[in-house]
Amino acid sequence: MANNKAKAPSFFTQNYLILIIGLIVLLCATVGLALAFAAPNLDVFQKWFLILSLIVLPFFSISIVSWLILRHSNKLVVGVNDETLQWDMTSAEKQKRKLNNEVRELAKDLEIPTEQLSDLRSAYIVAEDLALRKVQSESKSPLMHKISIGNSDFDAVGIEDDLVTCIEVTFVVTSDVAQEKINLYMRKAVTAKSHLANTRKGSRVRLLLIFVTQLDEEALAELRSGVRKKFTPETTPVAVDIRFLDFLTLQKVYAED
Repeated sequence: MANNKAKAPSFFTQNYLILIIGLIVLLCATVGLALAFAAPNLDVFQKWFLILSLIVLPFFSISIVSWLILRHSNKLVVGVNDETLQWDMTSAEKQKRKLNNEVRELAKDLEIPTEQLSDLRSAYIVAEDLALRKVQSESKSPLMHKISIGNSDFDAVGIEDDLVTCIEVTFVVTSDVAQEKINLYMRKAVTAKSHLANTRKGSRVRLLLIFVTQLDEEALAELRSGVRKKFTPETTPVAVDIRFLDFLTLQKVYAED
């Protein structure tokens, strides 16, 4: 078991509905006091208008609060037990196997000889790390790296309220990604969703695919179009977010002086 624990719901997230109700009560009390002090100077129409406002306002406010509760109750409840929820870390053997498989695919695409695999492996590790740094810098909560959910291994996992984001990073040097690879990502996401349905009930699952590239504009446009066409509503049982990041740009932002 990994020692990674999901971020607990913030104090504000847990108590903002109480704050809203308190503000409504304060508003009604303020209007009531205004009516009491101003009554001698008001005509009949103004008095009835204020009285009706005091009657209608609470009902309207209760309706708004009820709508907020129904809309956000799942977010408030899902993460209640996150402090005690343990996440499995992907074993070192599985991490190494995936890395070597990815590097061998890259070497084949680039026609790189075996003796240069070490340099390619180092570049891949750097690309993955920088891509996850980019995602982390834009995220509201920390990422857990190399996490297994059920039998599915992910490069990182992010938790935000009821949303669990499963992140996969891959280095792409051609303008196409094999459909078999896309299918593998989807199977992993579906397995994770099924597992979380039992261990973190009420969670929504999103698959974030990050493609790190070193392509020119024309090849990148072809890659974007081709990858997005591989996802259809019928074959996408979980929400999918796809991002394309340039390796050189990542290095300039996070690695170079």
